[in-house]
Amino acid sequence: MPIGRCTRCDWRAVAGSHSKMTRLYQDHLRAEHPKAWLRT
Repeated sequence: MPIGRCTRCDWRAVAGSHSKMTRLYQDHLRAEHPKAWLRT
């Protein structure tokens, strides 16, 4: 199971697949760190 974490805050997540983790992380960036999301 992929485990993700954000280097900008304490966000962490566990997902059943890499694609699900990517979606969760992108959603987190878009909501909490929009300027960082625009650069990715």
